[in-house]
Amino acid sequence: MTPIKRLTSVMAACVLVIAVAGCGFKSDPTPASSSDYFKWSSIETSVQPPCINVNGKLSGNMTNIDEILIELQKAGEEADCPGCPFQSDEEFIFSPGELGLISNSGQFKTSICPTQISSLYRMKVTAKSKYFGMPDAVSKEYFIEMP
Repeated sequence: MTPIKRLTSVMAACVLVIAVAGCGFKSDPTPASSSDYFKWSSIETSVQPPCINVNGKLSGNMTNIDEILIELQKAGEEADCPGCPFQSDEEFIFSPGELGLISNSGQFKTSICPTQISSLYRMKVTAKSKYFGMPDAVSKEYFIEMP
C-alpha cells in the first residue's frame, strides 16, 4: 500500500469514527435534581375594576425562572367560543425581578388591566423556565367575573 493510500484510509477511518460517535438518539436535558424544578403553590385573584389583581406563590428554585406569563381570554357573552379550549386574547409578561420573586421567596402581587373588555375572563399563569428541557409551571384555568 502506498503512503497516499494509507493516509487516505486513515483519514477515512477517522471521519467514519467521528460520524458514528455523533449519531444516535439524544434525549432532552433534564434537571440534575428535583430541587431545580419550580411549581405553583397558589394563585388568587380579585377584581378592582377595570383591573384584575393576581397574587401568586411559587415553590422550588426561583433562579431557574425566565418570566411569568399571565394570559387572558374573553369568556363572557361577547366571547367567540366560551366552551372552546383556552386561547389567549391578551398576554402580560413579567420578569422575576419585576415581581420580586427571589427576594419575596416566590410570592408576588401584581395588577393587570385588560384592554379587551368582557364580563368574564379565563386566566392562565405560566412560570417559564430559563432552560431548554426543563418544564414550565402552568397553572389551572381561573374564571374571573367582572362586576
